[in-house]
Amino acid sequence: MSSSIKKNFWHFRPLLTETLPYELPVIFGNDRLYYSQCRTIDPVAKPLLEKIFRTGRGHTVPYNYSIRKDSDRVTQLSLIHPTTQLDFCDLYARYESSILDYCNRSEFSLRRPAAVAAVYVASLADLNEAVLKTGEVHLAPESAEPELAKLVSFFVYEKYNLLNKFYESKEFIRLEKRFEMLRQVDVSKCFYSIYTHSITWATKSKEFAKKNKGSHSFESVFDSLMQRCNYNETNGIVVGPEFSRIFAEIILQDVDNKVQRALAERSLLEGQHYAIRRYVDDYSIFANSEDTIQQVDALLRQELLQYKLYINESKIRNLRRPFVTSLTQARSDMRARSSAVNEILTGANWKSGAAATSKDRHTIGSLVHEIRVIVRQHDIRLSNLSGSLLGSLRGLARAANKALDKSSPASIDNWSFAIRSILECAFYVTSVDLRVRTTYSLCQLLGIVQGGAKSLPAAATDLIFHTVAEELAGIARLAMINWKADSSEDRIELYNILICGAYLLKQRFTDNGQVEHVLETLLQQKLTYFKYITLKYCFLRDEKKFANSLVQLNDKAEIQLDSIESIRLKSELHHLLCDFLGAPDIAVSRKRALFVKLFGGAPSNTEIEKLSAFVGFTDWTGVWIEHSLKRRQMRPVYAVA
Repeated sequence: MSSSIKKNFWHFRPLLTETLPYELPVIFGNDRLYYSQCRTIDPVAKPLLEKIFRTGRGHTVPYNYSIRKDSDRVTQLSLIHPTTQLDFCDLYARYESSILDYCNRSEFSLRRPAAVAAVYVASLADLNEAVLKTGEVHLAPESAEPELAKLVSFFVYEKYNLLNKFYESKEFIRLEKRFEMLRQVDVSKCFYSIYTHSITWATKSKEFAKKNKGSHSFESVFDSLMQRCNYNETNGIVVGPEFSRIFAEIILQDVDNKVQRALAERSLLEGQHYAIRRYVDDYSIFANSEDTIQQVDALLRQELLQYKLYINESKIRNLRRPFVTSLTQARSDMRARSSAVNEILTGANWKSGAAATSKDRHTIGSLVHEIRVIVRQHDIRLSNLSGSLLGSLRGLARAANKALDKSSPASIDNWSFAIRSILECAFYVTSVDLRVRTTYSLCQLLGIVQGGAKSLPAAATDLIFHTVAEELAGIARLAMINWKADSSEDRIELYNILICGAYLLKQRFTDNGQVEHVLETLLQQKLTYFKYITLKYCFLRDEKKFANSLVQLNDKAEIQLDSIESIRLKSELHHLLCDFLGAPDIAVSRKRALFVKLFGGAPSNTEIEKLSAFVGFTDWTGVWIEHSLKRRQMRPVYAVA
């Protein structure tokens, strides 16, 4: 590989790790955009590609969509314009040292960039627990191209990738030994409230920012980019991409330092009289007296107010040691239930293929009942447990696969029983807590099950995959019924269920009457970009059956692509154009006519055909799905669990 190509692979890595939200349709990704910037492009396609990605460095409008946080709340995320994403690659390349410096100024931070990560890991199996916690990656052989599934993090993060990891850490136990009281608070609507110019207040001062307005610096470049990717808004930053968390981290580290200095002036020393730990915008305040807690709380509010940020009063929690909550107890009980099942699946009797005892079958078969009881006993939401629970179920499915002896009827029967029980629990969790993250976990689990089912006789797997098809169809139908938002809004949770079913089961899934109804209902609604790629992916599993639907879908999409100005302005339309030009079912002549209408010139059909190989964000074949899920497995989300 030439040195220039290696440099490009490094330069454009933020496209894979920093510029996209975590919660997306599983067939969507920046892989093709990344390669179009890194590789030597066909000289015939290159000028056409440059026309599509030409930018005037002006502001762009993000594609905003909502995801469910839990059964009651939604969060708006933003997919920013691809041309602005390329500008963020320039920012990282030029200012990675500045980012690390400004994120290394607070003793309180639990999640911060600490170093630039190496290129990629050799294999998923090579990932140890420490790597999974930090997102750290390893260096590839010099002669090899990086595998995109394994580009998971631009920076190595310290100390915890999930807030729950902190609560279960030795550090937390040490703090509990030292301090009697704990107050947990968080910043209300933090990202939506941040004023972009305030990054200069954090790195310099408010006075400096006002006196040097318009000067060229890291702060001004970052500020400008945050505005340009968000329709030139200065109040609020886009939510979802990693660069937004870094932007917020720089500001909150300044808050941390000012609070620490103000407390020191009152002779209150960190680690002695109090301790503060901050995970993104969640604060944990430790102390031995109510008075100290109140002083820390008051100063924190005062410094946040300087940035027009406020504490969320409804989420304040006060605890006395031991700092064990009902959620902590529920997690412990859940792990005990999962461990009991795992002991059976990894035990000598099960591995030998001996018929399972009634006691073993009861332990495995009652898993979903036990989880329901735990949730009720501890009076928590299932959403508080679903992430770790689905992770445990994936581990149990792998254990069942490992113990399977495909030459033994008894072993096959054991495997089938265990898998059905695991899936029963997984489908229950996903139905009750239907979020994007649970759909990722479910897709990963179903992939593991499919791997174990290979080469098994149909009699052993038919019931399992019939159940999978029916359960997925049922979840899709319920999602349509229960969705309370306007029909023009996206439903990423629903889209991933449809994609997962179509990918794993193909026509067996799309022929289901409930699924057909859902697809037809979505087709008749207002078209959005994510709806377009989801419907098309499902329709392409059976092009003959859905021929008329594909015609309707493509016609609705092309109507929206009527102005080059709007395409260069709006992220949604730019993404839609790229995937229209890259779609396998659309005639080259039709793509050419649209390209000429928008960009002029006289490209040939051959040139347009070559362009189609380099443009687009959707994997129409499904080949990317496995590596997309691997990347998400190696890059755990930054939330609580």
